[in-house]
Amino acid sequence: MRRPRQDQRKEKIDNLCQLIVDLDSIRAFRRIEPELLKQSFQKTKSAEIMEEWKAIRHDVEKISYMPIEIQGLPTLMRLAAFLKLLAPVASIFMVLTLASQMRGSKTLPIPLPAIFGERTIFMIAVSLSFGIMLAFVMVDYTIRRRVIKYEEIHLEKFGRGRKRIENVIRKLIEKLAKELKRRNEDPNNFKLTLFYKYEGLKVIKESRGRILRRKYPVYTAICLTE
Repeated sequence: MRRPRQDQRKEKIDNLCQLIVDLDSIRAFRRIEPELLKQSFQKTKSAEIMEEWKAIRHDVEKISYMPIEIQGLPTLMRLAAFLKLLAPVASIFMVLTLASQMRGSKTLPIPLPAIFGERTIFMIAVSLSFGIMLAFVMVDYTIRRRVIKYEEIHLEKFGRGRKRIENVIRKLIEKLAKELKRRNEDPNNFKLTLFYKYEGLKVIKESRGRILRRKYPVYTAICLTE
């Protein structure tokens, strides 16, 4: 069954918005799988836009795979992935031990007190769960700091590539504006969350976070069609 034409139009605009957001993220050294980005370019079904992808593909891959070049970082990334996988298991273990300490646990369909009711097991479960979570936060923080430091040292190395990505973003914004105007769509229905300001976009919100304040702002913007 074919989708309504209106849904297809909206999907095309949504895809353009996502491309702009993803490329902006890469320009800000956020990693996105290049193959997924390629698929988004292909969804546009535009030979002109695909040519833009070919022009920046190497730059995207260079930034996305950059952490692999940092000595010792691949090992830390594997450790972080393992801890992230282990954390839910440890959390379930802790929940079971907590449940075994509660009143009414004897009426549960599984013998929780008999399995997890021992005080030693309870202490081990709580310590293990919090230990894994703390370890993940510390490893993740170390990875982020080392990547940021590498980026700051080698900023010029990625300068030309980031400029090419910026140029493609500007072309996609122009394409988005034309699509919105041609289809008479309200730009407010297609908000973009970005790390940089661009000509052709109107910033409607600027945020540095509420609890954990960032050094850099994040912008919410809409496309100008006039």
